Amino acid sequence: MTKKRMVKMAVILLVSAALALLLIPGMIYRANEKLVEQEAVVEDPDISYIAEKTLTGSYQSGHMSATVEVTIVNGQYTDIRLTDSAGINPSRARQVIDAILAYQTLTPEYDDIGTQYTDIIVQKAIYYAVRYNYSVS
Repeated sequence: MTKKRMVKMAVILLVSAALALLLIPGMIYRANEKLVEQEAVVEDPDISYIAEKTLTGSYQSGHMSATVEVTIVNGQYTDIRLTDSAGINPSRARQVIDAILAYQTLTPEYDDIGTQYTDIIVQKAIYYAVRYNYSVS
């Protein structure tokens, strides 16, 4: 093989690798967007019957996940802690949790809560904690 041909092949390989590195993360992100959009509906479970419980719930969609610990006293959310997460914005998750605690609903009409992927993942984790009682203490 000539030196010129080897240089051409090296350039083609480098360009292919660079394109792959640029395109693959975008494809994964778009796939995760679609998963979350399909599951974006968040219901507000009835917690009025819960006297005092701490519940744990998790939700995962694509590479994003959240695990929460939800404390309910006298039918009110009194504490919600994010105990584990991956692929979500922790400061945004705190904003969502604070709004849920303040308004006592998983779907507060506050500061566009519910519009980002982090919001949906956190809301669903809380919903699963209450609705399915993953772990009761």
